[in-house]
Amino acid sequence: MRQPDDPSEVIILVLSLVVLMTASSLVVRLDERRLDEERLERAWPATSRDNALIGLAFLASPVLALFAVWFHFFRTRSKALWPPWRWSPKGFLLGIAGVLVVLVVHVAIVLSVAYALGMPLEE
Repeated sequence: MRQPDDPSEVIILVLSLVVLMTASSLVVRLDERRLDEERLERAWPATSRDNALIGLAFLASPVLALFAVWFHFFRTRSKALWPPWRWSPKGFLLGIAGVLVVLVVHVAIVLSVAYALGMPLEE
């Protein structure tokens, strides 16, 4: 049983945000290294990318950072910037795969630390 002044819940909350922002940024940056010039032109500039991945997760909701990961893959794999219906199923599926990678890493790290701190995982 935890003590009333136990800071483990705050530690898990902060760790959750840090892992989510770091994993999201790593997935997008690693993908940007592999892109050719044409696809790299459709990617976000560095400041916009960081704002979308880190700022949205920290200020708005962590779910929006996951949407930004998906949107990166969706936009960079599209056939053209305009019209919007010229999207690629490959980009859509790669975006979902990127989100799943971030979620698996997030859950594994946060649950491992929560278990190490002795937090009840049944709740």
